[in-house]
Amino acid sequence: PRGVGSILSSVRSTMSLRRVMILARFLSLPDTGNTRSDVYLVFTALKKSLSPMRNRSRGVSMQPKQVERVAVVGAGVMGHGIAQVAAVAGFKVVIRDIAQEFLDKARKGIENSLKRFVDRGRMSEDSAQAALGRVSMTLDLSEAVEEADLVIEAIPERIDLKQKVWREISEKTRGDAVLATNTSSLSITSIAEAASRPERFVGMHFFNPPVLMRLVEVTPGAQTSMETVELVKTLAERMGKTPIAVKRDAPGFIVNRVLIAYLNEAAKLLESGKWTKEQIDSAMQYRAKMPLGPFMLADLIGLDIVYYILKVFEENFGPEYGPAKPIETLFRSNKLGRKMGEGFYSYEQRPKVPEEAGEGFDVEILLKPLMEEAEKVVEEGIADREAVDTAMKLGANLPLGPFEMAEKR
Repeated sequence: PRGVGSILSSVRSTMSLRRVMILARFLSLPDTGNTRSDVYLVFTALKKSLSPMRNRSRGVSMQPKQVERVAVVGAGVMGHGIAQVAAVAGFKVVIRDIAQEFLDKARKGIENSLKRFVDRGRMSEDSAQAALGRVSMTLDLSEAVEEADLVIEAIPERIDLKQKVWREISEKTRGDAVLATNTSSLSITSIAEAASRPERFVGMHFFNPPVLMRLVEVTPGAQTSMETVELVKTLAERMGKTPIAVKRDAPGFIVNRVLIAYLNEAAKLLESGKWTKEQIDSAMQYRAKMPLGPFMLADLIGLDIVYYILKVFEENFGPEYGPAKPIETLFRSNKLGRKMGEGFYSYEQRPKVPEEAGEGFDVEILLKPLMEEAEKVVEEGIADREAVDTAMKLGANLPLGPFEMAEKR
């Protein structure tokens, strides 16, 4: 039989977990106390070697059907929503956050969401319980990511925080794991600088709420392999989503580039004092057939999110993209929209805007800059017209894409 030294030599020379496991399985060692101790030493050494072994992997060795385990880092609204989507699709999911209270809230959120699906007849009780059974939670980052095939980060939109977390994740993941960030506007390339394997790093942007919204924007960084992009697109499809491949890394990608700029233009009109928020919201909802007027939509998204995205735009595109004064004022006052009970509207009771309130506002005043921003996305090589239209319909619930609107004018 081979000795411990020989086995350890194999581990170090091949750096192959699969090969070592085969060796361990087929070794014919006498059943003695020393041998059992030797085997323990082998696997202790193997465990200590695991991180550098993983970090040596290159390329995407996994096929989509082989992806079974998903780690979601961040248990907030987006994080636990993504986790639910993955669990319902049959993946085993681990959610990790930094405090037990966040995990408890996430579990309650998933339970309540699944119950609503059951109550509305969209899912059986057995399927809901099976999905819930596929979700586990932990405070331990290593436990969450070390055996994950796909890691999705869904933490707050701060580049420094994301890079810090990705440095930690990179030390603990397998070499063949796919690494994805759910950022809605930050540079994939910049975040990937903190990852040990940028060729396996990609943007995988779900929309809120993930359990209902069909779109996932898949965005490569400067070093992301096309194999990684194609794998993530397939995984999004397995989760029941429609993936749109963004051609290049750019702030806001497709949907938020167009939508958030549109919301900012609406706030500038409000700042002018010529129209009220009720006028603008009513006209855009009832006459332009938008799902919500821009101010109710901004409240729903969260004015902190809108503000931070606009700050990214301002830094990258110029001062004309900076947050309009009404958005900045509400942000500074911590009136962040529906989730805080107040934003452009008060949410002590559900606000309603009557159709007649829109009289006196021409919807073309806002539709024109929306279509112009969509044209910039195409001109800058971020996406083609068909992708923009599809993304805006699925990710922003527009009745028509911007270019479809232009054709009907």
